[in-house]
Amino acid sequence: MCGRFDRHRELAHFVTAMGELDCSGAAALPSNYNVAPSQSAWVVHGSSGGPAVSAMSWGFVPEWASETRFTRPINARSETAHEKPMFRKAFSKQRCLVLCDGYYEWQRLSKGHKQPHYFCLPLGAPMILAGLWSSNDRLTGNGLETFCVLTVSASPAVNSVHHRMPVILDQEGQSAWLDPARREEAVLRPWEGGIEVAPVSTFVNSPANNSVQCIQPLQADCVPW
Repeated sequence: MCGRFDRHRELAHFVTAMGELDCSGAAALPSNYNVAPSQSAWVVHGSSGGPAVSAMSWGFVPEWASETRFTRPINARSETAHEKPMFRKAFSKQRCLVLCDGYYEWQRLSKGHKQPHYFCLPLGAPMILAGLWSSNDRLTGNGLETFCVLTVSASPAVNSVHHRMPVILDQEGQSAWLDPARREEAVLRPWEGGIEVAPVSTFVNSPANNSVQCIQPLQADCVPW
């Protein structure tokens, strides 16, 4: 599960880390420490000129959908997305990379209390997630571009907080995922690299809250794994 994520750095930060990207069609987005469903985020997708960046809405709408009253999934299980009618075409032809700095997950504690945690990569490395995207012309008459994040079973470092996690890709995995001719099994797996996790304030619980306070750990430092 991935229900919120953080993307506070400029697009240039991701371009520097990932290599050449076509950003000419990418709408400007302000920093967002608390990206929530229905909000816009930058995603990288294939194009005739190579990998390109676009701003899309989080919450997947397949191209064939014509009714507004249906749930827009924000996640898709990597194990089954290829066989689900909702995601099947996108899994085959419309894969994307979601650009973020980290993500949040909530740990269930006693008496129904949930403690938010923030996950990020060591040394401030960008966190690139595997996703699916779609363009729908039926709902608005214009191209509504949306995306969802693929999830996988949690790694040991994450499992103590939640049993699922987003698919995080290294540079080789990013190229492989964007290539529909490549087999996906090798990249859709729990993250094997280092990851940092720290409990954060329930300030992040409200999507209206968007500041650096969202990612500030309750303790002095993140816990490295």
